[in-house]
Amino acid sequence: MRLRVAALALLGFAWALPAHAAEPDLAYGAYQAGHYRRAQSEALKRLEADPNDAAAMTLLGEIYRQGLGVRGDPAAAADWYRLAAEKGDINAVFALGMATLEGQGVPRDPAKAGTLLEKAAAAGHPAANYNLALALLATGKPQDDKRALASLEIAAGAGLGDAMHALAVLHKIGRGVPDDAQKAAQWMAKAAASGNLAGQVEYAIMLFNGDGVARDERAASQLFIRAANKGNAIAQNRLAKLYQFGRTVPPDLAEAAAWHLAARSQGLADATLDEMLERLSPEQLARAARLAADRIEATALTTPSQPSK
Repeated sequence: MRLRVAALALLGFAWALPAHAAEPDLAYGAYQAGHYRRAQSEALKRLEADPNDAAAMTLLGEIYRQGLGVRGDPAAAADWYRLAAEKGDINAVFALGMATLEGQGVPRDPAKAGTLLEKAAAAGHPAANYNLALALLATGKPQDDKRALASLEIAAGAGLGDAMHALAVLHKIGRGVPDDAQKAAQWMAKAAASGNLAGQVEYAIMLFNGDGVARDERAASQLFIRAANKGNAIAQNRLAKLYQFGRTVPPDLAEAAAWHLAARSQGLADATLDEMLERLSPEQLARAARLAADRIEATALTTPSQPSK
């Protein structure tokens, strides 16, 4: 089982002004709008007015961590997180824990990081609970599996798709709980609905095979299409087969070949689909090549970096 560490994202933070403040949060509003230099300026103004404004400190830490409108500076980010954490900001506690775990701006210290993540998790921080669960699962101890499940349920309850996917996997393989295909499918459906890409692909497979859920090839194909267009190689491979045999989609060998080429460009081989390529007409091959080139290019594109403002 391979689970992904939840990324630190300020947009997931429970951001708020101090309780006594009545004015709009100009700093976080500017951050959300992508005006990072203004966000930095507004956060510093807040600190001038209130040196104990931990939320402003955490926002500054995030700006320096990601290098938004400023040169990235992990050490400066960690300093801001530390100041905010000392004042009780639970988002800063989590951020400092992740920085300490990864050695970003501070010396790497897994034990200290664990203590910080435990503190943030105990306060209900979703991403802290998810990452704590990963650490607990890594020990291989049955008692830690139980604790991991509890943390994952907190994170999933807050809408974290990675946690929903992890719970589905654990119920499927019977780790920490009895194996239960129906519960696995229920959690995988929630992960898919949240936009979790792995959840979409795995739930599509469950739907297609009727594994823990009523068989529904049409719904499965829609999820495969969604995930394939996001660049998932497994979904692209499955979609190629659907077009090859005309299952829930019109049969189209050029489409099948194009999706196969897109998946193969990512290292997913399929000898049966390779044989299909050899039987295509020159016209079908030319169309497949054009479609595949567009899809491979789309997959290769990365999220553009945020402009400095």
